[in-house]
Amino acid sequence: MTRSRHILPLVAALAFAGTSAVAGQSPVPEPDAYPATVASCGVDYTYTQAPQRVLLGAPGAISTLDALGVSESAIGYLLSVFVTDGIEAYPNLTLTSPDWTPSREFLIAAQPDLFLSNDEQQLTGDGTASKEDLAAIPANLYVLGEYCVGVPAPDTIDVVYRDIERLGLIYGIPDRAAEVIAGLQARVAAARALNPGEPLRAAAVSIWDGKVYALSGSYYAAVLDAIGVENVFADLGASFTEVSAEDVLASDADVIFATHAGGTLVEDQAIADATAAFANAPAVRDGRVFGWSDTAFQSAGVDIVDVIEQSAQALFGD
Repeated sequence: MTRSRHILPLVAALAFAGTSAVAGQSPVPEPDAYPATVASCGVDYTYTQAPQRVLLGAPGAISTLDALGVSESAIGYLLSVFVTDGIEAYPNLTLTSPDWTPSREFLIAAQPDLFLSNDEQQLTGDGTASKEDLAAIPANLYVLGEYCVGVPAPDTIDVVYRDIERLGLIYGIPDRAAEVIAGLQARVAAARALNPGEPLRAAAVSIWDGKVYALSGSYYAAVLDAIGVENVFADLGASFTEVSAEDVLASDADVIFATHAGGTLVEDQAIADATAAFANAPAVRDGRVFGWSDTAFQSAGVDIVDVIEQSAQALFGD
């Protein structure tokens, strides 16, 4: 299996719940905001002005730019396996690659000044565009979630806060970024407060083509950590690992979260598949099998807080 988040050939319906196009002009950069240097995946990138032509590694990343008030800077996105719903709210997104790893021709024609990626592997250079091609435009790179090649991705919600802080520097609006972070932290704290201290153990899984995959790191782990639930696969050492149904049963997980491609019908099917695959699990017996939209995990940023709230409500809400 590759390290990419887009490892499964799913078709997702992307609903931008809680987002909307920002009317008017983007925030004005604060005095003395530039030049600014922001590191991503071990490389320092210098900004002399706010990005004007941003290419998104996943369409849902627009939610985070929207929260900062800079969604108008985005010009397009990489699509691959996604079918999007709600993207019409952002008429500035006119460039769309059919591939999650863009061709060199598409990247050069797009002429971005920033590629806001959700996985460094989007620029492998293996028959597709490379980071060298991006630099030649020239354009900068920022990888959300610190999802970099060769190093484990962070597994706490702090990575979302760091992303927004750094995007605040990139756009020259650190005060606005601080406000967004404070709002997200309050939402996460409220979600955590729903947990009465119940010692729950959860397995996050994906079922595809008869195989079971444990989702044990990165944002999947961050969501469980944020709501105070133990991740039964925390020791696997990878974000995405093939396991057996017996491994899930042996974990004695009290809760199972099964990813799906989006939408109520697809979620219902993911829950039904997990219920059938792990019929003897405590989670199935107690009716604690829930769906997670993988679209949110692809989107990164503020959408992860939506998942935290939804998960806490499913487990501990009235």
